[in-house]
Amino acid sequence: MSKPISDKKTVRILIDLCRAEGISDIIISPGSRNAPLTLSFAALDDFNCYSVVDERSAAFFALGIAQQKRKIVALLCTSGTAVLNYAPAIAEAFYQNIPLVIITADRPSEWLGQGDGQTINQDGIFSNYIKYSCTLPVEINSQEDKWFAERMVSEAFIKCMSPLRGPVHINVPFREPLYGKTVQQISKSRPVVYNKSVGRLPDEVLVDLAEAWSSTERIMVLVGMRNPDLRFQLMLNELEDRERIIILTESLSNCNGDGFINCIDRVVATFRDEEVALFKPDLLITFDGQIVSKKIKQFLRDNKPKEHWHISESGAYTDTYMQLTRVLHGDPVIILEQLIKLVKPIKSRYRENWKKRYDYATLIHDEYTKQLPWSDFKVFQMVIKALPRPCVLQLGNSTPVRYAQLFNGYEQVESYSNRGTSGIDGCVSTAVGASVAREEPVVLVTGDLSFFYDSNALWNKYISKKFKIIVVNNGGGGIFRFIPGPAETEELEEFFATGHSMNADNLAAHFKICYNKCSTAEQLDELLPSFFEQKESAILEVLTPIKNNAKVLKDYFCALKK
Repeated sequence: MSKPISDKKTVRILIDLCRAEGISDIIISPGSRNAPLTLSFAALDDFNCYSVVDERSAAFFALGIAQQKRKIVALLCTSGTAVLNYAPAIAEAFYQNIPLVIITADRPSEWLGQGDGQTINQDGIFSNYIKYSCTLPVEINSQEDKWFAERMVSEAFIKCMSPLRGPVHINVPFREPLYGKTVQQISKSRPVVYNKSVGRLPDEVLVDLAEAWSSTERIMVLVGMRNPDLRFQLMLNELEDRERIIILTESLSNCNGDGFINCIDRVVATFRDEEVALFKPDLLITFDGQIVSKKIKQFLRDNKPKEHWHISESGAYTDTYMQLTRVLHGDPVIILEQLIKLVKPIKSRYRENWKKRYDYATLIHDEYTKQLPWSDFKVFQMVIKALPRPCVLQLGNSTPVRYAQLFNGYEQVESYSNRGTSGIDGCVSTAVGASVAREEPVVLVTGDLSFFYDSNALWNKYISKKFKIIVVNNGGGGIFRFIPGPAETEELEEFFATGHSMNADNLAAHFKICYNKCSTAEQLDELLPSFFEQKESAILEVLTPIKNNAKVLKDYFCALKK
């Protein structure tokens, strides 16, 4: 059945191709210049339209949905500075390979620099952080104009998903009047199909790689941030029982295995200078996805392997450890399946060395954490143990994602964080978006500054009843109290940690969200079960000592070193 939509022909083209591509989620921020698109998307049953006022929050909200659904989510806003507010989330999506289509309404180009309101240069405005951008014609006056607009929109959708996913930008200038409608039937366009090859490596390359692998006694497989992937997990399981290979993972790797080293910082902290040769790899194998651990980065930069192979689906030249020797462009599962069939066995104690040290570090960790005083460290110990299973865990940047690295026990927990750019500015909005996309409980664990910075994330009506927020409030940016540099400066409190006395109770009341608070381990232990069982979205604010946290963490690493 036909429904009234905008009479703008560019809108018809966009709507038509969005339907053809199966795009269903549209995050709209209010405005006038984008009215032709807003009215049209909202009129059609094909689209789930969400209204989020704050564009910065809206973009992270969209990122959270796309992160979980693994499909394109579209953003729509008016012209001017509204567009610029999308930038942080677009950068995050770019470095995390998350598919977003950013649709920005614009003024006609003849009004640039003419003192007209909400008119800025939007053409290519996100050029450093997108895979493709285009500006559609203001008017469609010929068949060639229509073909040109359809071609650009179709190419944008292809680039959004292939060869690797990421954000694209479609800029759409409109002339007034903006609110005209027509009841013409929407057509059904034929989208361009893009077929990606996932072929094998050439035989001569495989032979060369297999020979190098076969003659190497110490191989480290280092896995950074990844979405859950059963194929990849099974491949790692097959590699794990080889005595020359050690597999290092992080909480954000979403890879769980009994033989994996999954608390990297804990183990590396025990290394002494005279022991380095026992743990240094000859061959390092990495994949796309950032590493959180600074300790393993520094260890590998200081103790370079002879070879570093980076297996990349995008073909990215990523030389994090300053020793890159090969980029293998392709699906890591296919490449590793090809390789291990050709590799010859060899005697090695490399895996055994790492395993023994992991067990040793675990003993120290367990002993130290038995007597933990009330601190951020104690909070994370208790929270991770109490998480509902299954659940989706969203970790705020700075201290939360780092504390999470010190603990294992993430079975049936999917872990995510905005580590593409590692900013604190959108973690709450991303988690809200994730809660919209998932049936499982979504738990956000964040610091106080991240929470207050992004509190507009709660300014929408789509928050799931299964969404829970734990705010670890230590009175400021706790990370600056233990990283080298800021902790020793007079300006620490005012300009780095930005100490404050704010609490989340009034914000929770303002947004009508259930609120809980505690300030001791006993209170937290009593609250956690009922907090996770609440049938409504809720905030648990955990107040920890401002200055004791840094000492507890430093003493922990000193205990490991000794």
